[in-house]
Amino acid sequence: MRRAGLISFVLGSALARGAAADCTASAGCVDAEPLWLSPSASRFSSISDTSTPAAGVLTGSATVAFRYRPAVLTVPAPSREGREVNLLRHGTDVSLGARLGLGNRVELTLLVPAGLYQRGSGIKGVTDQSAPAIPIASLHDPRLGFGVELGRSPVFGAKLRFEAKLPLGDQGALGGEQSVVASPALAFSARHHGFFAGAELGLRLRRPAEVFGTRVGSQAALSGGLGYELPKPRVALALEAYLLPSLVDSGARRYLPGEWLSSVKWAPSASAWWFGLGGGSALPVSGDAAGSRVAFGVPAFRGFVFVRYER
Repeated sequence: MRRAGLISFVLGSALARGAAADCTASAGCVDAEPLWLSPSASRFSSISDTSTPAAGVLTGSATVAFRYRPAVLTVPAPSREGREVNLLRHGTDVSLGARLGLGNRVELTLLVPAGLYQRGSGIKGVTDQSAPAIPIASLHDPRLGFGVELGRSPVFGAKLRFEAKLPLGDQGALGGEQSVVASPALAFSARHHGFFAGAELGLRLRRPAEVFGTRVGSQAALSGGLGYELPKPRVALALEAYLLPSLVDSGARRYLPGEWLSSVKWAPSASAWWFGLGGGSALPVSGDAAGSRVAFGVPAFRGFVFVRYER
């Protein structure tokens, strides 16, 4: 009963905050981070592992990432090229993830992201060149969810997942949504000798928000990846990508966030700790949104390092 009451309180607070958010008509509350790192990822960064921990087993991860020019708009100006506004010129973030096995192939997941250091003009920089800069540090929307393992074999696996993104982040720092985002998904995996593959098909269901003429609303979430793991030394290489096709009319400008990521990770012999690094950038099909060269939120470059504890 206490757990149910606590969860109800957190969800209720998030809903109340989302309803009371101060979002303007031209620039609604939008999180300028379309990439969702998975708290249950093992071989990839954004694609969940299809297995679940045993009952009472807790695993965790910490990722520090750098994003360069993730939110840049081109607005009308006397020059033909217009004026570029760096809403978020660069940001260094940390994401702490955890998952707990509840038994019967069920897991509980949590991911808490935050901005450690970021620079940019923020939303107000579009209309006021003397507006104060974006906050240096900020809290982003956390995600709470669960997963149910549907099947397991030596080669294939599948898992049903659900996450709720709670609007508790700093909306003025482009780190928060205006409402709860519900995200059901199905994750699949395959493995043969050292080769492995993964895919995730899901939805991100949200209340639409206007971002300077572009309507950001519910999306399909499609991701896939391939990789290879060496047994000795324990090194794994992975390449993955995601696309977020809009399920609502995005207005005059096409809005299609997409990004590729590559990573390598290493673990000492017989250790549960993995250490890795990776990077990526926008896919060529990533659509123009609100005057930027790529979809709003997709960085020109992303680099990250991570540590994971897996049992």
